[in-house]
Amino acid sequence: MGHKNKDGSKKKAGGGDASSSSAAATKNKWNGNKKSTATAGDASSSSLFSPLPASSLPSPSVNFNPKDVTDPFELLDMCVAALHDKRTSSATREAALSSLAVTLEGRVLPLDEAADARPLVIFALCGASIKRGNSPAAGAGAAAAAASSKEARLAYRVVGLLALTLRNGGSTEILSESFPLLSRTLQLAPSIHPATVAAALDCLAAVTFAGALGPEDSERSLKAIWNVVVPNPKSPKAISSHVTPHVVAAAVSTWTFLVTTATFTDAQRRADRAAWNAAVASLAGVLEADDRAVRMAAGEALAVCVELNLTRFTPRKEMEAIMARVSDLAAEAAGKGADKTLFVEQKDLFRQILAYVERGERPRKALRTSSEKRGSIRVSTWAKMAQLNFLRRFLASGFLAHVKGNRLFKETFDVSTDEKVALSIAKRRMDAKNKETVMKMNREISWAIKNVYCVPQGGLPENNKPEQLLKLGWHS
Repeated sequence: MGHKNKDGSKKKAGGGDASSSSAAATKNKWNGNKKSTATAGDASSSSLFSPLPASSLPSPSVNFNPKDVTDPFELLDMCVAALHDKRTSSATREAALSSLAVTLEGRVLPLDEAADARPLVIFALCGASIKRGNSPAAGAGAAAAAASSKEARLAYRVVGLLALTLRNGGSTEILSESFPLLSRTLQLAPSIHPATVAAALDCLAAVTFAGALGPEDSERSLKAIWNVVVPNPKSPKAISSHVTPHVVAAAVSTWTFLVTTATFTDAQRRADRAAWNAAVASLAGVLEADDRAVRMAAGEALAVCVELNLTRFTPRKEMEAIMARVSDLAAEAAGKGADKTLFVEQKDLFRQILAYVERGERPRKALRTSSEKRGSIRVSTWAKMAQLNFLRRFLASGFLAHVKGNRLFKETFDVSTDEKVALSIAKRRMDAKNKETVMKMNREISWAIKNVYCVPQGGLPENNKPEQLLKLGWHS
């Protein structure tokens, strides 16, 4: 990780000696240098896990001026300092989390949690913000509760972006440690602000997409998300009336996105046909919703299910009823005085679905990836369309930056060529298991040098090891 910061310092060298020394200080603060590491290696093993002297630790400050910082790693350090300081106001915490999100969204930073402490620190601090937002302090006023809820939403976004950015399997640890809290948040969806639930759904989808090692990881996330839409599995057509249409649409969209990243064999479709039939029946119920955004999310999900042959065992009468509904939505007339929100978009979507089911016409979309008009993403399957829609929405203005610089996205989309088969989580992440042991050893060896802000103010983690840091803020 050290050479990544070094590159950053070279970029700043043209700005003067002060900039160069500042970048070097950032590198030394987090990663140390080879000489100091070698010295630590000559000492006894216990010294590797001993905390640094208090005099050598930079003092966190409540002063937060991100506009004064140009180096992204210095900005990360400033945000961490603001979030770690107990004196920091809620407004400053929000500003720090927002800056983290903008930084991770707009560029692909070379973050590797095996060699850089920042990802673990950011993850732990986000966990504390999320718990603060999910459980406001007793007696807190409406304004304070709203501030905590906004802080939690920003933290969810940062965690999702962090998972998409990390290299070498770090996102797998994030998924493992964050899933319990994320699933509890979704279970409590009716009592939590809709925007916070939507942020949690996006976060779970992002960390699962980046960190799932096999079918079991994606399946538990799919189940947690689907329970928001259909809380009672015994009544698959009973769509939850305790959450807002915004939450239902977000849940269906994130569920569809994760379905596209899984691999299904004929044997699996046959073994799970009862579950898929129930899911299709639920989506048929969602198609009857009054909200157009909800109906569009259900339509996209059904198109993906048809394309992936997940409707193979759905009763014919049920599929005929679904297609009749799709036909009605494709030809919906705009009555006088009726709400026109998403009216055109809904008709266009369901016309495409009808054309695909009846005539086999696939959707086609091209997205330019450079101003020179040389590169573009071309998709022609419903699965890839769902992936593109979710990732563009989640990453917003940072989507193209991740397409160009994020290896995970290069596997998902082929720039300037039509896409291949849907991305397989299992195939993409299987090699991460082989790296886990080496990553753990690397973290422990360099932990004493890297541990700057991550030690909780109440004391050291158990055994002063980074595995304990992963749990800070995320576990009761």
